[in-house]
Amino acid sequence: MQPNPDRSSELEVFTPPSALGMRLHGPRGYRDDEHFKPWLRDEFTYRCLYCGCREVWFPDGDRSCSVEHLQPTSLAPNGLTDYDSLVYACCQCNAARGAAELPLEPTEGLRQHVEVLLDGTVRGLTPQGEDFIRICRLDRPNLVAFRRLILDVLRLLGRKRDEEAAELRRGYLGYPRNLPDLSLLKPPGGNSRPEGIHRSAFARRERGELPEIY
Repeated sequence: MQPNPDRSSELEVFTPPSALGMRLHGPRGYRDDEHFKPWLRDEFTYRCLYCGCREVWFPDGDRSCSVEHLQPTSLAPNGLTDYDSLVYACCQCNAARGAAELPLEPTEGLRQHVEVLLDGTVRGLTPQGEDFIRICRLDRPNLVAFRRLILDVLRLLGRKRDEEAAELRRGYLGYPRNLPDLSLLKPPGGNSRPEGIHRSAFARRERGELPEIY
């Protein structure tokens, strides 16, 4: 099945990434997975990798998202975790997936496997995508209704040209206020990609380079 060419620009807020490419950060040595969370928030642009929902859409912000293991935690030796095996997911998707094995590597690209439609529903474009939707329950009714609501609101705001509508749109599509300053963090095993801190959202905001919406 091929992606639908007749797509609204608002759908891009839910469109899965084609690929995330090389990791931006590389903290090492944490024994508590929670310490990876600030790095993962920035790595995955403050949204769930699975459903695409952003921190700013949750009443509790980043507390509604968590560290997610792509592989079973039993593969982590001596209680240590490889950062590259972690992703950022909302607690609902994390719980829905549980310990199920994923049919694809989500960081290598979901766009060719999963598509969000204008009515908030989601469909699989490949057998792996269909399995991914089922395992992560991306078609759960409350999530479908929420996607439809967000898309309706963004379409309405997009038709307005006043500053109040623009400010509301920035609220829906902007970065959270509590961006972590990763330069203050000192992973026990160091950081294999220290140059990523310069490209973090916090650092870009400090330099006045962070866009208002993304």
